[in-house]
Amino acid sequence: MLSITAAVRDQMINHAQRGLPNEACGLFAGGKGTETVETFFPMQNAAESHLIYQLDPKEFIEVEQTADQLGIQILGVMHSHTASEAYPSETDVRDANQFDPFGIWYYLIVSLKDKEPSIRAFQILETNINEVEIAIK
Repeated sequence: MLSITAAVRDQMINHAQRGLPNEACGLFAGGKGTETVETFFPMQNAAESHLIYQLDPKEFIEVEQTADQLGIQILGVMHSHTASEAYPSETDVRDANQFDPFGIWYYLIVSLKDKEPSIRAFQILETNINEVEIAIK
């Protein structure tokens, strides 16, 4: 189970809505050895696309350095789907396998398809997409 503070959940949803019409993205982190998301790092979608997201490599390094300075670890990546369900696309699965070949990271997807945004979490290993329950604290 992945725990997320209500404040972080709200930050992710707000970031996704501000990113429209494009997908939004960012990294999230928590205490080392935990599965509790305490910090969200909104990032620019380098692809500037409504269909895909791409983390900027320079910004990624800056976020990692900040997390290290704060003594927290990156737990995964958040991105939005502007017009589809909160479920990994083929592109999401391919990208996850290239970036995270051991399936360690969490992938949070915020769907803006409906009036009320929804958020779901997954771990992806090869073609296996495993949904992870989210607890909002």
